[in-house]
Amino acid sequence: MTLKEFIKTRTFKQNAIAAVGIIIFLLSLNMVVLRFYTNHGNSVSIPDLKGKTIGEVSKLLDNLNLRFQIRDSVFSRETTPGTVLDQFPKPGMKVKEHRNILITLCTISQEKIPMPQLTDISYRQATNLIESSGLIAGKVEYKASEFPNLVLEQKIDGRIIRVGEMISKGSVVDLVLGSDSNGETSQVPTLFGRNLAETKLLLGETFLTIGTINYDESFSPEELQSKGLIWKQNPDPAEIFEVARGTAIDIWLTLDPTKLQAKPDSIKPENSFF
Repeated sequence: MTLKEFIKTRTFKQNAIAAVGIIIFLLSLNMVVLRFYTNHGNSVSIPDLKGKTIGEVSKLLDNLNLRFQIRDSVFSRETTPGTVLDQFPKPGMKVKEHRNILITLCTISQEKIPMPQLTDISYRQATNLIESSGLIAGKVEYKASEFPNLVLEQKIDGRIIRVGEMISKGSVVDLVLGSDSNGETSQVPTLFGRNLAETKLLLGETFLTIGTINYDESFSPEELQSKGLIWKQNPDPAEIFEVARGTAIDIWLTLDPTKLQAKPDSIKPENSFF
């Protein structure tokens, strides 16, 4: 019997139909098993874990058949120590049951680092070193010296800190700079549109300091103050051209673009020679 004749037989047709039926059955069975194994359609919405303690996180996720894993621990001044600082996946996302939620905790104590040597270098070098060390540049003071703008002392909370002394990462470091002022004055710079970091550097280089820092109503608790830009200052260079070295300049910061639309004209006093 030839292949063509066999294909036309009743036996072949019955076997072909049976084979197709078995394939369909196996495919259907496989889909059912996969749906059951993967909990198809049984997803849960991830809750917001920020600000919650480990105990609260564990209880909340257990009720949703979810798990958690600590991904990292970092320090933040804006978050209560021992609570969740961040999470992944983010709140509101849909995931399968038994999924691991990765959380970042706010540590109870700050990481300790050795105090870098900031003395005997320029103010600009010192601020760069402060930032690269995970510290924060604070106030600037001046002391009579034959080496103007050279860092003479480094302080934290008013206390002189020795090089190598262990301090908390994120500490605010105040600097004492040399000044040969002897009654000399500095020109009041225009700070409009500058951020806080730029302003600290500029004032330090011109032998001036930052006074009161004011934040307007455009800042909400969630906003980072480092994003603010200066829209007002006192003294104003349009009214006072020069001040004694070491004078504190009060600044006002905003996130409101309408206050930053146009830079105010700097009208110098009539008796200015510049």
